[in-house]
Amino acid sequence: MKLKKRFLVGGVVLTAAALAFSGAFAWISGVQQTSNQFVLEDYNVKLHDVLAGTPVENGDAQQVKWTPGEAVDKDIWVSNDGSDDILVRVKLSETLKMRKGAETLLDVANVVHGSEEDTQIHEHVSWTTGNVKTYAEWQELTQEEQCGAYWVLADDGYAYWMQPLTPSGDEDTAGALGNTGLLVDAVTLAEGSSGAIEYTIDVEMDAIDAKLAGLEEDGATWTSDAAKALAAAATYDPIASEIERLEQEIANPPSEDKAFTTAYVKQKQNAVEEYKAAQAAATPEEKQTHLTNARWYDLYAETQIVGGDYVYLSAKNGPEAIGKVTNRKIPGEKADEDCDVQLVMVKPGVKIKELTAIFSKHETTHLDPTSRQYTVTSLADGVFQGVEVTNLKLATWQQHPELLDAHTFDGMTVKTVVTYKADNEFVNAVKAGEYGTFANEPKYSMF
Repeated sequence: MKLKKRFLVGGVVLTAAALAFSGAFAWISGVQQTSNQFVLEDYNVKLHDVLAGTPVENGDAQQVKWTPGEAVDKDIWVSNDGSDDILVRVKLSETLKMRKGAETLLDVANVVHGSEEDTQIHEHVSWTTGNVKTYAEWQELTQEEQCGAYWVLADDGYAYWMQPLTPSGDEDTAGALGNTGLLVDAVTLAEGSSGAIEYTIDVEMDAIDAKLAGLEEDGATWTSDAAKALAAAATYDPIASEIERLEQEIANPPSEDKAFTTAYVKQKQNAVEEYKAAQAAATPEEKQTHLTNARWYDLYAETQIVGGDYVYLSAKNGPEAIGKVTNRKIPGEKADEDCDVQLVMVKPGVKIKELTAIFSKHETTHLDPTSRQYTVTSLADGVFQGVEVTNLKLATWQQHPELLDAHTFDGMTVKTVVTYKADNEFVNAVKAGEYGTFANEPKYSMF
């Protein structure tokens, strides 16, 4: 599905010109022109083009004054008014002709935005864009970060919206449900520009059914390497991916001599059930609860592996927790193995009477016959998210700076913060959120 638009700049005016339809469609056998939409059964995709507050539709010509140095609103986005999820991409091609008297100063025609040739144009014309990343910036993101509500300008000249566009609500507004964010927000002519200037942007939209994004049949998906990578990333479902991984691990568990296999499989199955419950959750809060539970069961299963990288931790007056072995050392006198551990998760839903920096040293023989001496040297981000604490003892945390990374207390619900012997600078840093934010506003006390 393709849709094209153009607007023209001539002299000091900005003009919106005709709308046209063109192209072949992988899953549409016929096209009906209605304003600037494609409409066929469940597919109804609209390219929005708003110039200085007025929609550009049906080939209407519009003109506004374009004063050098002043931005003119030029909003471009896409909405899905159908009933199925889609993926969209938009290509922007530019032409800039500048003449002074009989002398041609610049003549660059039909270059793709973001290309090397396009840099000549943007010495004279600048854009204000929405949330747009370069392809190089996108490649540096994690897999989970590579899909979201933003555009990526790829090396094939298209800007890709990086998540499936769900059917919209009643409002066609950039960023609203079923609408992409703005790709272009405004256009500015460089200060000092003069003479006869003709500037055009050709806007081409291409949309496919999100369910077809991963197919490789001719015409069923975008074909460039960048397009395939971006389409796969946009439709990435982290929950489905986790379920697939867990089911593979259940089908191929560690052998009995390497793990407590029955317990391992049971916890992995529990994790699968929680992920499926998250998929069916009615509210974001309910979904997050199931996701947290799933992660706990998944990691708890890993503690069933003998000599594995995850260990179960429990302490007097402390919560159940899971740590990851970060540095195996020469065995000490009291244990078969000495390890450094990063605390990665506290059991969800626990209520703790007092929380001090109790994880500085630990010894356990839980399940695994190997005796280990654990020294917790760091905490993972969000390790206490969702934990409820009656008394948080700040004095003990101040004594363990090796555990105080950013986000240490993120999401923790606390009734009272006990600050005995904790200096004011440290207390103020906690209140300012330097070590994460509390889920509530706790009462601070000093005894």
